[in-house]
Amino acid sequence: MVYSLVSCQEKRENKKQKELARLKEVLVPIRFKIIERKNGIIKTEFRFYSMVLDDIEGKDLEELAKEQSLLHSDIIALGGEELFIDCLKFQEDTGIFAHDVYWVFPYRIFTDYVAPDKGVPLYPYYDDGFPKIYGGFDLGDDKRQRLTLFFSDIKKYGDIAPDNTLRKQITGNAVHDMNTVARFQVDRWYDLVIHIQTGAIEFVAE
Repeated sequence: MVYSLVSCQEKRENKKQKELARLKEVLVPIRFKIIERKNGIIKTEFRFYSMVLDDIEGKDLEELAKEQSLLHSDIIALGGEELFIDCLKFQEDTGIFAHDVYWVFPYRIFTDYVAPDKGVPLYPYYDDGFPKIYGGFDLGDDKRQRLTLFFSDIKKYGDIAPDNTLRKQITGNAVHDMNTVARFQVDRWYDLVIHIQTGAIEFVAE
């Protein structure tokens, strides 16, 4: 009986550690909902978050993933029928995890009527010199400074790659069509979920 109890405790602890490890590899920097589609205008509310990794005791992964610090909220209206979120990312061996990670930056939104270079930039919503969407990660001074340099480079050059060492490490951009893949429901919140280990980006309905 004692062995069985210890075994169950160990399994629960192992599960908890795995969940915490997964949490540190999943980021939800944006939640959004389409407020209205009318007369060729898409009106969307965006909320920008920073992951909070404190006060984790006794909470499961889903609870922790939703407990983030709100950075900014805004309503953005653009002409068009299809809305796109453009993200830039780069892969780096940070030494924080047991593998390389992808740092992903929501960069801008545009539509089938509004060209990407005329779209609305998103990085100002989480710009504090350092990208505040990663504010909950314990990076250390050196890693934090390096991530700040990458972010500064992205803000300056976007997806244009000059002859710059940092820019050469950016692996590309991910553009997601919010309409043609699946029709998003008006007045329903969706999460922009970033998987840091793989660089994958997906939308998850709440």
